Amino acid sequence: MLAILATLLFSTNAVQARPNAQATATLVATTEPQEMDEAAAAAAYCEAQGGTVTTRYPTYKTNAPQDRWLRLAGSRDFCTFHSEADATGFQSQISIALDTLYADEPTLAVLAYLEPVALPPFTGANPSSLYCSKLGGTDLFGGAANAAGGGWVTEAPDSATNFQVVGMCVFADMSAIDSWGLTYKANGVVRGTDLSKVVRYQPTSLPNVFTGSSNKPSPSIVDQTLTEQDNGKPVSLKAGDTMTVQLASNPSTGYSWQVISDNAAVLEQVGEPQFDLGSKTPMPGAGGTETFTFRAVGAGTTTLTLLYSRPWERGTKPTPQNTWTADVTVE
Repeated sequence: MLAILATLLFSTNAVQARPNAQATATLVATTEPQEMDEAAAAAAYCEAQGGTVTTRYPTYKTNAPQDRWLRLAGSRDFCTFHSEADATGFQSQISIALDTLYADEPTLAVLAYLEPVALPPFTGANPSSLYCSKLGGTDLFGGAANAAGGGWVTEAPDSATNFQVVGMCVFADMSAIDSWGLTYKANGVVRGTDLSKVVRYQPTSLPNVFTGSSNKPSPSIVDQTLTEQDNGKPVSLKAGDTMTVQLASNPSTGYSWQVISDNAAVLEQVGEPQFDLGSKTPMPGAGGTETFTFRAVGAGTTTLTLLYSRPWERGTKPTPQNTWTADVTVE
């Protein structure tokens, strides 16, 4: 009977009632030996890689005083890695679900870490939640417009090494990873440790689950890249060529670049513009680079014009400082 109950319990949603690797005594009474052994093996693997196992509970309303928090059903174990302390004693960290770390087959959370794509434009909202959502995951409790907040909470917080509330980006396959750690990685900043070196899944090649669907082309297929310095200059392309335009932008101000003039029969915009912080730390209000991608589709000449403006402001007169143009000829 216990075996049947345990099988039913652990075949349900992975966020609900995951076995706690540290609660060995409880596992003996409620879990089949194979499952208990795997949980213990995953915990041992985490610690062997330099991580620490922490049990966390999904909790709603963490923006309110703690006595008003609402703990939801279930719990889950995470492996947390810390970097070496800097001059101030601060240690960056990253957490990943214990079963995600230990999986030797691909998971969406690990692939998202290994295949970073450009951040979406900042809108004043939490950039880590925006990035998680762009990848198809979620770390939201109560919906996107809910200000009550939520996250994964530990009962033994330490402000220096074990944050009390952490936002975890949970994917459709139930794999999970620290939302902020994932966002920093997208900008080339490794928090805690480089997970690519410690996860059990070590592919010889990546399946391009995320980069394959990105609007940002591989550098190897971009024939020309234009910047602010190319404003007003003529451009020559051949049919089939790919061109990108990279311009400084700060969407948190409400301003963004808009394509206001081109001939789609000659030059076709590919996808939506991508915003990238470059080497900057991702935080609300930070500026970066907005990248537009175009493909030469037919012979002819067109004037490509981009305007830096607030889209909702009508009737504003373009200024030279807010306008970028290029006369594009496609052979």
